[in-house]
Amino acid sequence: MALYDRSRARRSLFDTIAYRGASQLSTVLGYVVLVRAISKEDFGLLNLLYSFIPLVGTAASLGLEQTLRRFQPEYLRVGNVAGAAWLVRRITALRFVTNLVVLGLVLLVWKHVAPRFDLGPYRTEFGIFSLIILVYFQTQILQLTLAAHMLHRFSVGSLAILSFVKLIGYSILAFEHALTLRRAIYADLLASLLVYVFLRIIYQRKGRLEARSSEYRPEEAERKRLLKYGAFNNFNDAGTLFLDSRIDNFFIAAFMNPVAVGIYSFYMRLNEMALNVLPGRLFDNIIQPMFFAVKPAQADERVPQYFTFLLNANLLMLWPVLTFCTAYHAELVRVVFGGKFVEQSWLLPLIVGFATINNFATPVTLVAQYEEKPHIQLLSKVFAIYNVIAMLVLVPSMGLYGAALAIGSSQILKNGFVWWHVRRRAVWLNAGSSIAGGIATWAAVVALCYGVKAAVPAPAWLQLGFGVVLIAGAALLWIRGPALCGSDRAILVNLFQGREARLLRALGLLHQRTGEPAAS
Repeated sequence: MALYDRSRARRSLFDTIAYRGASQLSTVLGYVVLVRAISKEDFGLLNLLYSFIPLVGTAASLGLEQTLRRFQPEYLRVGNVAGAAWLVRRITALRFVTNLVVLGLVLLVWKHVAPRFDLGPYRTEFGIFSLIILVYFQTQILQLTLAAHMLHRFSVGSLAILSFVKLIGYSILAFEHALTLRRAIYADLLASLLVYVFLRIIYQRKGRLEARSSEYRPEEAERKRLLKYGAFNNFNDAGTLFLDSRIDNFFIAAFMNPVAVGIYSFYMRLNEMALNVLPGRLFDNIIQPMFFAVKPAQADERVPQYFTFLLNANLLMLWPVLTFCTAYHAELVRVVFGGKFVEQSWLLPLIVGFATINNFATPVTLVAQYEEKPHIQLLSKVFAIYNVIAMLVLVPSMGLYGAALAIGSSQILKNGFVWWHVRRRAVWLNAGSSIAGGIATWAAVVALCYGVKAAVPAPAWLQLGFGVVLIAGAALLWIRGPALCGSDRAILVNLFQGREARLLRALGLLHQRTGEPAAS
């Protein structure tokens, strides 16, 4: 059985849907407990500490994860299991060493830099949090590795374990009225360690052939290819640093305070949780290794199909999510989170709106990586300079809304630049009908939701219920329209050929099969 055949993809898809669903449920519940139980200042400080993950990851990058993501599926497709295991082993060791060096440097300069961000008294907390950072990147490597082996039940299942253990930890601490910054860090560290041990055991048993890989040495030409790709992506990652919304927290802390960091992070996290349930997020770790395993002779046909599929699959839910956030942002925060941070609730539709526009970021990046154009991705990071300037100008004058405008617009510019250089294959097959139909349909639904709120006075929880019914009904109609094109439905037919196909046809996701599916 081929590693990236239809059967494995289908099994991985169902595993991903099941475990991602469990993970998201636990994540949402855990986040509700955390936001309600922890103080505003501690919540802001916790998010500021989490902002060190992209900072350390970028400074210690060397393009390691991108190299693993790009070449491991290629090695496995041609049966080079020893080469894939060698790659994992080298990248694991290098990432651990580089992270240790960067974290050590941060601790050395802490007393000189941390006070500027109101972190001066929290050196001990950062020292504990450093363990989370080390474990995080080792875990990420194992998740990428198991996904490349199409073992998504474990790579995605680990996310469910992480969120569930955090939920238990937060709930116990909240019940005892003892959820503080340091105790939240300990709960997160325990969850991270359990997930790492779980993945390590699975990889030892299922994903590695150490005896065959221990003597493997790539040829000189292959080493140069890997080093070149890693070097370009090292600078790519460096440029990405100031295009990461979590780095915005340092600007906000410098110009405002930790409470403002908490507010901004809260709405950014709501956006991220919404994005994590998108079909594209469910499919991307399955399509990604299949994407890089596409044979060059088939690329002109298959790459635009995968590109379009990821775009349209995301928009299936992004339009309804944006509509809901635009109409019910305040009601959502009042009902679910007890009204904490509700005074800035218009941040939510603004952030989700930019996320909808930037929907093409992952597909266009995959195309650039497939075509081995890291230099284009590197050049696109020039827009990080724009983001820094925009932050320096807009945060003092517009506060948190200025930060959201700066990061959202800079990401649009960066992603558009990459798309322009890979546009021959990064083709959105039904762009016109999808964009025009989406704007017209969902603008009308937003107007309807506001009309119902004005005409039917009701408690916030009941208004949320009305909104769910209205938007769900519109979504069912949207699925049957221009939301998906023919090649999208062909890919879905190819993946769903069991009893579930009848339900998907009833929903309008699948049409009757005609001819050969577009992807195999």
